[in-house]
Amino acid sequence: MAYYDALVTKWATLTGTTAEKLAAVNAATVAGPNVDVTVPQIVGYLLLNGAYLPVAAFAQGATTGDATHDAALDAAKTLMAAITVPNAPTLGMSDPSTYTIIKGMADAVLAQETASPGSTGFTQAVHDGLLALAATTTPWWQANGYAGPFNTNDLAAAGGLA
Repeated sequence: MAYYDALVTKWATLTGTTAEKLAAVNAATVAGPNVDVTVPQIVGYLLLNGAYLPVAAFAQGATTGDATHDAALDAAKTLMAAITVPNAPTLGMSDPSTYTIIKGMADAVLAQETASPGSTGFTQAVHDGLLALAATTTPWWQANGYAGPFNTNDLAAAGGLA
């Protein structure tokens, strides 16, 4: 019975008919591991969201002595260097340390945009979308150690959830 503990707990949070609950639990997802992101993915995303040119222009600026601005400037310069170098490598965002570095750069540029709207073009939506390029999802059942989606036999084995 312990095998089904996570299912029993999840089942208690669902509403609807048995068929609706079964469909819901089988369709549920959780955050999966991050994946690496290619430079063309990043460039394409920034271009299509109108942020590439403003960030590139901002990165050409000079320090001002303002901590937010200067942190964003350093981050923008680094980001632009990473995505414009010939034969740029894939950004290893599957590595938590690399993801943290890239997120920190994105956070810094967003902070500048928040402090001075229009200065970088790097809005909250652009920030979140850029980081989402690395995100994956995993079926809930898989993340909880089950071999596959549930069926009515599983519901019976879990203690008659049907």
